[in-house]
Amino acid sequence: MSSTLLMFALMQYVVSVKAGLVNHVQGTANVVEMEQVRQGHSIETADNGYAEVLLTPGSFLRVGGNSSVVLDGVDLESVSLRVLEGPAVIEVIDINKKHPIKVTTGNLSMNIIATGIYRFEDGVATVINGKLRTVDSGLTYGKGWQIFIKDNYRARKAETLQATSLDVYSQARSQTIAEANAALAASLSPSYGFTDPYWLFAPSFGYYTFMPHGHFRSPYGFSYYAAGRRLVVPQRYPSTVDAGSSRPPSGNASAPSTPSGGNENGGGGGAPAPVTVSTPAGERSAPAVYIESKSTPVGATQ
Repeated sequence: MSSTLLMFALMQYVVSVKAGLVNHVQGTANVVEMEQVRQGHSIETADNGYAEVLLTPGSFLRVGGNSSVVLDGVDLESVSLRVLEGPAVIEVIDINKKHPIKVTTGNLSMNIIATGIYRFEDGVATVINGKLRTVDSGLTYGKGWQIFIKDNYRARKAETLQATSLDVYSQARSQTIAEANAALAASLSPSYGFTDPYWLFAPSFGYYTFMPHGHFRSPYGFSYYAAGRRLVVPQRYPSTVDAGSSRPPSGNASAPSTPSGGNENGGGGGAPAPVTVSTPAGERSAPAVYIESKSTPVGATQ
């Protein structure tokens, strides 16, 4: 296929600019892959369920078992969600600082303002890596802090964070999506890129992957490349999260690696961890390019 025809084919699959596209489901959930979750609707999982949902280009919501999360805002300039029950992890590879992601758990509301990995459950927000800011008072908390409300804002420092099965699922998904990015970036010409970061469907993987402008490294240490970017030798980073007895929900994923996000040169990646997919019955929408709004400024990583 010629460059012109391929570009035309990609442009035909540009979809509406909203958060909430379900990228992966494992086990039992009330959503299916390629479903667009509407504003005000919930994402629910059973005991064995996991779900991955695309937020803004470069940020992923991953929901664990026995969980319920409601998307209150799906416009990319004002994404917001509520974790009603169970755990949720958000990985942010790239973010527009002018448009933070608002997350509420219990009576705590926080804005995600930097790249990183964040866990939310039972009224507690944990900064595995990155930076959170309170919505009303502007208090900021960095890596290793757990924030909650007891009469007022309280925080405790957690030197060692016990990895959960959701943490392992999140890293396994990040690894798989980074591999999909590497496969697409190597096969596309730079002329296929858009002016904003975007999601692009990877047919051989069956999921969307993140396509940035340049070389980004995810908080888990995996590399993402722009279209046509030359790839570097993959590297892995040692774990700073105590995996304890936690086991991956499926496959052989290792414990979460050192978070080291940013727009950097250097390695990342590794072979994708096998994740067994068991999706409830439902219809998949047509694969499409999921691209950030042209009117939205380019996001920064730090």
